[in-house]
Amino acid sequence: MNKSEPYLPISDKPFWERDQEEDDPLNSVADSCVLLQSLKQSRERWLFRTFPKFSSRSRGNKNADVVPPPHTIQTRGRCDLEVGPHIFPDTLFYEVHYLPTQAPQSATANHYWQSSYTAPYSHTIPTSTSQTPQPPTTVQPEPEKASTSNPFMSSLPSVAAVTPSLISQVNTAASSNPILANLLQLAAAGKATPDQLKTLGLLIQSLANLERTPSAIAPPSQQLSPLQPTPAQMDYYRNMPTLPPVKAFDIVIEFRETPNDRWLFPRGPVYAERKPRTNFASLNQDILLLTCLPFDDAMKTRASAPNGTETSLTPCVKSPVTLTLKEAPATIWDTINRWTGGEEKMNVNKTYIEGLVVPPRLYLGLQLPPGPTLTQLQQACASPYPMKTLKQGPTAMHTRAPRKRTNAQRKGAGNSNAPEGTASTISESIVIKRPRTSKSFTTTPIQCHSCKQTDVPLIMGGRFCRPCAEKQTASAIAPPSSTTVPAVHVLPPSS
Repeated sequence: MNKSEPYLPISDKPFWERDQEEDDPLNSVADSCVLLQSLKQSRERWLFRTFPKFSSRSRGNKNADVVPPPHTIQTRGRCDLEVGPHIFPDTLFYEVHYLPTQAPQSATANHYWQSSYTAPYSHTIPTSTSQTPQPPTTVQPEPEKASTSNPFMSSLPSVAAVTPSLISQVNTAASSNPILANLLQLAAAGKATPDQLKTLGLLIQSLANLERTPSAIAPPSQQLSPLQPTPAQMDYYRNMPTLPPVKAFDIVIEFRETPNDRWLFPRGPVYAERKPRTNFASLNQDILLLTCLPFDDAMKTRASAPNGTETSLTPCVKSPVTLTLKEAPATIWDTINRWTGGEEKMNVNKTYIEGLVVPPRLYLGLQLPPGPTLTQLQQACASPYPMKTLKQGPTAMHTRAPRKRTNAQRKGAGNSNAPEGTASTISESIVIKRPRTSKSFTTTPIQCHSCKQTDVPLIMGGRFCRPCAEKQTASAIAPPSSTTVPAVHVLPPSS
């Protein structure tokens, strides 16, 4: 248990906290914060402490804490990962293939031997520790002869110089002698033992002696004979360790909550199966992964005491766990099927997992009485962030808009130099306000002037309906039309 994590009360039977005799009443499940804290701790362990870390992204000038070996990575898909009460949405699944590890080049490695049997490789000639280190001997096909100052080569009196003919002899012998070719490969990779280097030097010396003997000028068919190793040498090199094979590919996952870290799904007893599709709108099916935790056999845990102290380390017991990949694409299923080793191996893993002894279940005390444990849990579950944002927006100042000056105020300001007698008149003119008259328009209803009916067609200038007009009531109601006759002015007779 992490020292920063508060203690969670547990027991071997459910609702055990209700059977205890306490003077203080128990708090509710929500106020006790036991369930909330247990879910938080469980989720953090799945995110950070369950899977081994494969790689991490460097931040700024800080280097990555985990550097993976040379590899190639390919995205296989994403889906929701469900583990018990936890759901990790949009979890990415990768397929990682490791590159073959290249042998480190030695500081005293010379140029390459060009062999027709194998690819070009370098040959390292060791130096003596009792003398001053000498520059390495260069073995390359050059027209001129190169003298050597290496103690190992100088210890061979018959090899005075490396000639193109000696290089040709070594290449020809390596093409037909696998032991010589293997020694040259180990020397080029810097993994040859002193005995192997000594044997290689003796073989080169024997080739140099063949060059100096009269048989070296024999016909080409008899010039070089393949070196025949002794039975002791055959047994020695048969038991010689070979280069390690390329590591099998792995599955790497990335949670959406931790985008800077990628986690390795370790190889172990895993059984995978596909569930029948329930959502016919999707072509993908759920995948069940049955495995056992913890992944590391040497992993140990600390037993916690109620007062928060920790006791000695105890070995972890493996227990089965089921991971559900919700609506996983077919590419993820193909990767998992190849990664587990096929159906036959998965059946063996299933038998092993089902045979594990499940540890006894423990139950949380979901309700706690007032005390230090309750206070510690409430503090751990409190939000570490303030409810308001750190940067507040500008405070709105609710100020009244300035009143618009009236014409009387403008005139009063313009007549500020007027005599004192007119001051009262100006002030009275400012105080007195003219009443505002609202113009209201009265609308005449559209109806017959005789029967007062509405929604009927009107005739005779829009005043009467047709029935009233036919009854000739319109003439009685209508005012008589009068014509004015101009008056006739009679002039009196003239006398």
